[in-house]
Amino acid sequence: MNKEFYKLKTSLIKSLANPTRLMIVDCLRKGEKTVSGIVLALRDEQSNVSKNLSILKNHGIIKDRKSGLNVYYSLKCTCINQFFSCLDVMISENLEYQQELVNNSKKTGG
Repeated sequence: MNKEFYKLKTSLIKSLANPTRLMIVDCLRKGEKTVSGIVLALRDEQSNVSKNLSILKNHGIIKDRKSGLNVYYSLKCTCINQFFSCLDVMISENLEYQQELVNNSKKTGG
């Protein structure tokens, strides 16, 4: 196994390990948006969104294009949709499992 390849994977995963950046990627899954569109969708400060857009762009997760005065952001690789869908399923399954544990604990008095 190539350790450098796994270091690159780790760096990419770390770039996503932030709630704002995850929300931006999720927002862009629905299509291309301007910074102001992302700010509005996230209900966050433009400076925070811009900083996180820069991090995502530097890691090759998103891309931008300029049109007049606007900059439009979109996902660079649409396979991230499948990754996010997989995460959603994992979270749902984990929540179901945790709920089962709570329910079983209540039944047994533990």
